[in-house]
Amino acid sequence: MNRNVWLVTGLVVIALGVANVVMGTRMVPTMAVATERGTIAGWWLIWVVIALVVICAVSLGGFLVEAGLAKVSKTRTR
Repeated sequence: MNRNVWLVTGLVVIALGVANVVMGTRMVPTMAVATERGTIAGWWLIWVVIALVVICAVSLGGFLVEAGLAKVSKTRTR
């Protein structure tokens, strides 16, 4: 597969992880509002899920970028 495809795909996956955090900060109410409404457990659950998705996106994106930057051995090119 083309090395550029691996690099671009990895960067897109990392960008999606960043977009997830941005959407979370815009859509999820603040901790103060959640505490006031009595929904702090749901607030924590949402942010744990967002954190897990970001961790997965960064690790997958890092792997894909590394795969795109990896040196191709002579035996693989034959």
